[in-house]
Amino acid sequence: MEHNLKINDLILLTIKRLGINGEGIGYYKRLAVFVEGAIPGEIVEVKITDIKDKYVYGQINKYKLKSDYRVAPRAPKLMKSGLTLQHIKYEQQLEFKKQIILDSLERYYNGNIEKIKFHNSIGMDYPWEYRNKTGLPVRHDGEKVVVGMYEHDTNRLIYMDDFIVENKIVQKALIDILEYLTKAQVNIYNPRFHQGNLRYIIVRGFEETNEVQATFVLMEEEPRILNILKHVIKLDNIKSVNYTINNDVKAIEMINNKVINISGSDKIKGKLGKLDFEISPQSFFQLNTKQSIVLYDEIIKIAKLKGYEKVLDLYCGIGSIGLYLADRVTEVRGIDNNEENILNAKDFMKRNNIKNASFYYGNILPHLNKFQKEGFIPDVLIVDPPRRGIELNILNYLQKIKVKKIVYVSCNPSTLAKNLNHLQKAYDAKSIIPIDMFPNTPHVECIVLLERE
Repeated sequence: MEHNLKINDLILLTIKRLGINGEGIGYYKRLAVFVEGAIPGEIVEVKITDIKDKYVYGQINKYKLKSDYRVAPRAPKLMKSGLTLQHIKYEQQLEFKKQIILDSLERYYNGNIEKIKFHNSIGMDYPWEYRNKTGLPVRHDGEKVVVGMYEHDTNRLIYMDDFIVENKIVQKALIDILEYLTKAQVNIYNPRFHQGNLRYIIVRGFEETNEVQATFVLMEEEPRILNILKHVIKLDNIKSVNYTINNDVKAIEMINNKVINISGSDKIKGKLGKLDFEISPQSFFQLNTKQSIVLYDEIIKIAKLKGYEKVLDLYCGIGSIGLYLADRVTEVRGIDNNEENILNAKDFMKRNNIKNASFYYGNILPHLNKFQKEGFIPDVLIVDPPRRGIELNILNYLQKIKVKKIVYVSCNPSTLAKNLNHLQKAYDAKSIIPIDMFPNTPHVECIVLLERE
């Protein structure tokens, strides 16, 4: 595409929409220009900072027309690392997130979007301090042990002075742990020199039970550091201290190995509405407990449960969705390929004396085929897949099996739109409810109801 732009050129740009990382996008001679911190509707003078084949990056040089939705960000430093929407009024963030889902459908779904009932986004009354778990890289800042977040698309770490998205109990635990590790002069890994040991701190804490779990990711087992970490159990609210080894410096995931408990219990207690559960460090649970209850209540509403239904929950994690609605249906089955999740799900079920649920570990398709042979066809299928969406073999299976309703919980609008496109031969998308699980970030979660044609 001919555009003759050079680094440092100044151009005038009208911002049209938000990108998936929360940046503003405008067009210069049909070329997309990504501008961090710009808001749709703004007219800005942009200085070009980087040129790629099919798009360019720029930064705001000056405003010609500022958005009425612009507010002062609460943590300006973290605008570059995840909290990229905090400069936008919260009510408008909810509108933009709804629009991101629509944009993805327009791009990847060739069915009739007009036929889908689109609800307004359901937000939070207080859109801060909501995360019940965080995992952060550790560094030294002088003598102090600190944690930070990576600047988007770089290996630069932005040190965090306070924690504004973590819930109160996780905030306190992080501050106490960092203070303790500083005093103990713990050996921190330095990626520049490939020296040291402690790489990440993962903290999970539930305000509903006042219980916190701390997991430390190390390069190697080392008696001195393990002895220091053992004593973290003495800090307020901490009931479980664990470590794992991850010496693969290119690994994206923090935990890629066995997790070993070194003090306290290996699980902590949580509450989900009226249900009690316990959870291991490597098990999945929704990161925003308050909005999880909103999400699950909306699933109950959208599925219009009558009481006679058999429900199948795919990618079920610790079984929280299925168990939350178990008292409204005749049977719940859940499948997940993480063994720890399934062990936690079975414990969750027993702890709440739920008799009509069962959980299965392993790849999904063999279980689906086995259920079908037994004559188990669900009335409602719930899918809550990872960001990559539903695997092709399961999409193909769903075309053939006669499930009346699918409730798709999505955390990625583009894979959602592609999956809906694949399923439309057999299922009509009826309604979409966006639910804001991660305020002030560009993450978009929604529930979609699909019904068999």
